Amino acid sequence: MDISHDGARLVIASGLTVPKRFGVALVPNSTPRECERVWRNGEMMGIRFTEPG
Repeated sequence: MDISHDGARLVIASGLTVPKRFGVALVPNSTPRECERVWRNGEMMGIRFTEPG
C-alpha cells in the first residue's frame, strides 16, 4: 500500500499468520528483502526493513 526507504505498509489476508521476521518481495521475481513486523491491525501491517535495499 505504502513504501518508503525504511519500511512499508502492507495489506494482507486477515487470517494469515505472519512471523516477526520474514522476507518480502515487493516486485514480482525480485530478491526478497529481510524485514520485521512492527504492527498489525486486521488486514493492515507495518514492516521495517532490516537490511539496506
